[in-house]
Amino acid sequence: MDAEPVGKASAIRTTAYQQPPQATVGELHISDAVLRNAVLSTKPDSALEVTFLDGSKLSMGANSTMVVDEYVYGGPGGAGKQTLRYTQGIFRFVSGTIPKDQVKGKTPTVTIGIRGTIYRLKQNADGSGELAVEYGPNGEAYEVTLTDKDGKTVVLHSGEKIGWGAGGGFSDISQGTIEGCE
Repeated sequence: MDAEPVGKASAIRTTAYQQPPQATVGELHISDAVLRNAVLSTKPDSALEVTFLDGSKLSMGANSTMVVDEYVYGGPGGAGKQTLRYTQGIFRFVSGTIPKDQVKGKTPTVTIGIRGTIYRLKQNADGSGELAVEYGPNGEAYEVTLTDKDGKTVVLHSGEKIGWGAGGGFSDISQGTIEGCE
């Protein structure tokens, strides 16, 4: 099976890496193809931005690891599906043209559903984490739905953030953001 490109490395600070399925880890360079099901990672002094075929963007801060689990893009106005699995680190996601109900983020503890959005995520190795929803560049308000392993659902709006424990369970919603991963 050939590796399927889903986007490209659009910005790199220091070094970033990609490990395609059943292949060795290789260093990513600007404009290199990012492949579906590859593990993407950064080191302590590095960062990576990926621009996907639909125009969505994912920024990864230092010491971050994630996988593009699923990515199908049928072109502007076409069908599509995107699932990103966040393992550990700091991330910023900006949605693109894939229908919003077909875009998901997954952590070991929480599933993230969007409705046209920009969010920042801090995912800890133990499964705990936090997420904050940003406003758009022109002040657009966004909404994110989080569902934990037990099926509890919380809706966050722009300007709000929430945390969760390693075993699930959400903290109270508060105002704020998550620093890092510009």
